[in-house]
Amino acid sequence: MMGQSKKKDSIRAFFESRFVNLILVVLLVLSVVKVFREAMVRYEINKEIGTLENQLNDLESKSDKIGNMIAYLKTDQYIEKEARAKLNLVKPGEKQINFVSSTASSVQTELAKSSPNYIKWFNYFFK
Repeated sequence: MMGQSKKKDSIRAFFESRFVNLILVVLLVLSVVKVFREAMVRYEINKEIGTLENQLNDLESKSDKIGNMIAYLKTDQYIEKEARAKLNLVKPGEKQINFVSSTASSVQTELAKSSPNYIKWFNYFFK
């Protein structure tokens, strides 16, 4: 029995020594530092995830708008509107009337008549 009591005392003395306590404190500090670093990395990752989710939502809304625009551009209503505006097409039985401002055309006509030839050429090429 004396042998076991000496063993217990030596084990107790070992764990109560300053060296072991110092090692345990160092391990505790290292563990806390590691946990803190992991928490910071997790925070940065969550922040990046939030930013990417916002970008995803923006891109999805833009994609929806573009899809709606494509659907509208494929409609007969849009095609007819563009054909009328750009190609001057009319439906059978319709008559097309173009209105021209008389004041604008008369001012241009008078300006063209009274201008010297070099100004006419300049206006022809650059305006």
